[in-house]
Amino acid sequence: MPEGYLGRGGRLEGGPAHELIESGYRAEVAHGPRLAAGLSTADLAHAVALAEAGAIPAEHSRALLAALIELDAIPGAEFPWDPSLGDAFNSREAALTRLAGPQAAGWLSAGRPRREAFRVALRLVARDGARDLHDACLDLASALVDLAERHAADLAADYTYLQPAQPTRLGHLVLAHAYPLLRDATRLHALHGELDQSVAGAGGSAGSRWPLDRAALADLLGATGVVPHVKDAMWQWDVYVALVSAAATTATHQSQLAQDLEIMASQEFAVATLADEHSRASALMPQKRNPYALAVVRTTAGTASGDLAGALVTLHTGSARTDHFHLLNGMVPRCMEEVVASTRLMAAVVSRLGLDATRAGEAARRGFITAADLADVLSQEAGLDYRTAHHVVGRAVRMLVESGQDETALTPELLAEAAQASDGIDLVVDRGLIGRALDPEVAASTRLQRGSSAPGETEAMVGACRDDIAAGRTWSTAAAGRAGQAHTALRARARDLAG
Repeated sequence: MPEGYLGRGGRLEGGPAHELIESGYRAEVAHGPRLAAGLSTADLAHAVALAEAGAIPAEHSRALLAALIELDAIPGAEFPWDPSLGDAFNSREAALTRLAGPQAAGWLSAGRPRREAFRVALRLVARDGARDLHDACLDLASALVDLAERHAADLAADYTYLQPAQPTRLGHLVLAHAYPLLRDATRLHALHGELDQSVAGAGGSAGSRWPLDRAALADLLGATGVVPHVKDAMWQWDVYVALVSAAATTATHQSQLAQDLEIMASQEFAVATLADEHSRASALMPQKRNPYALAVVRTTAGTASGDLAGALVTLHTGSARTDHFHLLNGMVPRCMEEVVASTRLMAAVVSRLGLDATRAGEAARRGFITAADLADVLSQEAGLDYRTAHHVVGRAVRMLVESGQDETALTPELLAEAAQASDGIDLVVDRGLIGRALDPEVAASTRLQRGSSAPGETEAMVGACRDDIAAGRTWSTAAAGRAGQAHTALRARARDLAG
């Protein structure tokens, strides 16, 4: 049997089946590099807690901690993971046994099943991933806010269903994408708080006889509290699904932005231009300049959504099943890593993005984009109820389109004809009133609502967004500092106890 294979020679005889190695264990060992730092921290904290409680002989605790410190220095990508030994825990145990000897290494499992090492590791990696994605969302939101501020006064057309809708400001359009990112950051902040509750020291699913203080373990891990129920601590999965859901949501927000930018970057729109470093040339067509970074963002969003669906399907089992964590141990760290990278890419794209304000303004002056404003004016100034005014303007637009004309041909006479054709009413409208209603600059500036395209509103929202971003960065810096201090303090205590 392979040296170091847990359980062999005890309850089990012989090594694992080749088929089991090539399927289950190879897949589980593949999670090792991403969980390595968390597994090392989990082991160090457990060993320190046992040593400080006097639960294991002093000479063994010193040898155990010295070996764990040595393993801690090995990067996860360079560690000798071996699926023939079992999962990542078994590979670490085999290395630990070689360094510390079997007796000292054997104390690491006192009061702790292998699952606890994985649960603590996953918790730590997921907690850091939540904070990393939070920060990346703030970076992207900040880039969008900067872009919105530069174009706060520039005229543009808003679109729904890819059809011209209303005149607005280019900065107002851009800023609409910042608010979802700020909500994403808020969700991730809250999830970080949940993940900051320690699951260490559960001792199986009902506690153990070993003198392990769960609050003290939480302090060693840099956590702010403990999950109250030990079985729930070992088997809860919902916080990880919520984290993947948050990652999929922010990735989807970015996918929508990416699709909008891809359309705006097309030759037909020609409003947006990606930097060369975020584009790719065609291998066949020399004229092409493909916005490749946007395809990366959209693909990541699709993968994250698939991860969420896969997790929910896998969780349709009874409680306390390893099915859940076969998936979660690998999928959660990978998903967070990919979405963080994609979000950082999107922030870089936006920070280097060029917007053509002249082209955007031209789009706001065609396509009957002020039709709704004309209906408003007819209702407010000509005494028509809004539904009737809507009918009249809609009929007038149809008449112009069918005759191959644009909005410049919309005269009082045409409106009167449309009013008769649609509702059988006599309508007399001043030509100047029509001209003012059809002016997109006037329309974009005469909104009355907070958060609209009216003068000063985009600027006010920019300021509020900057305040939210600053508050988020302050929290993140403090959380990262606390985690870093705990990381350093744990290793210092381990070194002291190792002598």
